[in-house]
Amino acid sequence: MQKFEPSELKALFGQLVDAVGTQEAAATFLGVSRQRIGQLISTGTGDLPTFAQVFKLEQVVGHSIVFAAFARRVDGEAGKGALAASVASTAAASHALSVVHAAKADGVLESQEIEAVRNAARENLEAAQRQFDETMALRPTLRVVA
Repeated sequence: MQKFEPSELKALFGQLVDAVGTQEAAATFLGVSRQRIGQLISTGTGDLPTFAQVFKLEQVVGHSIVFAAFARRVDGEAGKGALAASVASTAAASHALSVVHAAKADGVLESQEIEAVRNAARENLEAAQRQFDETMALRPTLRVVA
């Protein structure tokens, strides 16, 4: 079973905010400031969006982004298809960003921090390659017109 990564939730919430349109629009729907939306997306803060905030924005866009991504992980579909590969790539990119933030937090880069950043970057590259490979396998859906 995969470990919960707050950075993945933040990345998916960021995609949800993008689907709403802008941070300002999302803030309006949630009754918070645009800055608060930025905090909920930023891997530099520990704040996470609430269930209610995610639910509200998913209602606004008319489909699930955050909950669907986590459901695919639980249901065992996380390794299948272009959408799942995109979610995994986003999670890897978010994780890499959080590792960089952690390494730079005290202003001193130590050898083990550099190695952690490189490992996270490598994992991000591999996830991006899997995403690319999955999208290259996509084919148009044929529509039958009666």
